[in-house]
Amino acid sequence: MNETGFQQARDMAEKLRDVCFDVCYCSPKLRARQMAGELYAGEAVLDERLEEIVCGAFEGTEETPEAMQAFWEAMQTGASGVEDFRAFAKRNCDFGDMVAARHAGQNVLIVTHAANARVLNYYFSGKPEGYDFTKAVCKGGEFLTFGG
Repeated sequence: MNETGFQQARDMAEKLRDVCFDVCYCSPKLRARQMAGELYAGEAVLDERLEEIVCGAFEGTEETPEAMQAFWEAMQTGASGVEDFRAFAKRNCDFGDMVAARHAGQNVLIVTHAANARVLNYYFSGKPEGYDFTKAVCKGGEFLTFGG
């Protein structure tokens, strides 16, 4: 993470200081592990299902509206080395199934990436019909909460 990311993590930690998490699951990517380290006092459980989507030829490119449209189209077929969206959604929903089964009634911290957050938001919101996966659900320094 860069200094902005660390500041966002410190700000988030302050907002969450009164929350006692029973467990923390985290993407194995370094910046996610760094974020988890700022937010959770215990040992985070690394889970590969929380890794960010494979961006293929789009990795490191500017996120213009045109590039994002081309990326979304590539996700539908797995073109240009991009991870197929159905496989990506399945691994994230499989993760959600595990959390729901193992941690009912517990406070679970999940540290992952933007696209994963969209799928997990879909999952924990009850998989609503017509869900817009192209819409951001949280931006830098924000977090999602789910009850139940």
